[in-house]
Amino acid sequence: MANSINISETELVASLKKGSVKAFNMIYQLYAKRLLIYIASATNNKEDAEEIVSDIFLSLWKNHKNIDLETDLSTFLFHIAYKRRIDFFRHSLTVPIYEDYMLFQNDLISQENNELEYHDFLHIFNQALELLPSRLQTVLTLSRIKGLSNEQIAMKLKISSKTVRNSISLGLKLFKKNLDILRGGEI
Repeated sequence: MANSINISETELVASLKKGSVKAFNMIYQLYAKRLLIYIASATNNKEDAEEIVSDIFLSLWKNHKNIDLETDLSTFLFHIAYKRRIDFFRHSLTVPIYEDYMLFQNDLISQENNELEYHDFLHIFNQALELLPSRLQTVLTLSRIKGLSNEQIAMKLKISSKTVRNSISLGLKLFKKNLDILRGGEI
């Protein structure tokens, strides 16, 4: 594969292995957009896809000295992207809100004589949300209830997208803990 100034992929890999930032930037220009499309097709979220692609290139840079000179860059990068897609799916299946939903569903099935009605669950849900610090409460409400993207929340609250992601992560953990306590579960 060659780019517009006729540098072969092998030469790019060799330069990258030596620590060339220019080679790294050229590789980024060649593959970032294709990787973003590939990842976005799995995440359905541009922000998540951009973060994963950034992680892929960060990993490439951190390990540039260990790259085999015979490496086919396209295969190498898309192999990493494939693994990151799988990791994304695994993570999405283990987020606290999903776990709590599954626990709630299991409780409904196992408690035949003591079914928890929707309004009861909603009451507990709102109590668990109200126990959160106000910033986390706001971020979770905007994200999970109103469906705003992390970028929209960041602009609305005048904070960084990373702060939004961290707030959502922490908020979901605390929210799940609050739900467990309010439902009489163990912490």
